[in-house]
Amino acid sequence: MEGRRQKSGGGRRRRRKAKAEKRPAVEPVTIAARRPNSPRLTKPNGRSVIAASATPVTRNRPDEPAGAEGVEPQASAKPQRRSARIIQLSRGDADAKEQERLRLLDRLMTCETRGAISRCADTYTDAGFEFPEEQEVQLQLLEHFDDEHAGLAVEVLNRILETEPPLKRPILDQRLKRLEEGSDDAGTREAAAELRRRIR
Repeated sequence: MEGRRQKSGGGRRRRRKAKAEKRPAVEPVTIAARRPNSPRLTKPNGRSVIAASATPVTRNRPDEPAGAEGVEPQASAKPQRRSARIIQLSRGDADAKEQERLRLLDRLMTCETRGAISRCADTYTDAGFEFPEEQEVQLQLLEHFDDEHAGLAVEVLNRILETEPPLKRPILDQRLKRLEEGSDDAGTREAAAELRRRIR
């Protein structure tokens, strides 16, 4: 039994050797890539090394004479024209600014007192943003302490209500009435009274 096992094991070894002898020797090919017109790199010993090349370069074998190495074609005297590339700018800054605008606008819309509305509106404009021409936003701005902001809100609401019905008629009427009766600016008082007549 032991003799048979040794025989079969030895037979396997001989087959493996026979297969290994049939394989041809594979010679490695070195490939380097170089951008057009890029400078060559030099090693500390003074030999130049191709930085990059689009074509494969075979190195000399020890049995070949020197000078049989693949020579890289020299660049033409005329500089090559580069094709224009379209670069898309990062939208990180724009997105951050838009998020800040929406955050400040949300704070304005959740305010309830005139003082809080005035502070939030001033913070919004100081950050360099413009108020959107929407009924809800302009309705909040009617409560601003500054008559200039309130007057601009009345003008914007005049334009909006030419194409849209008023969303919160009782609140709008109440705030316009306060401006009509208590605003220090005569133009704001007149504009508020005219808009109030229109929505009735």
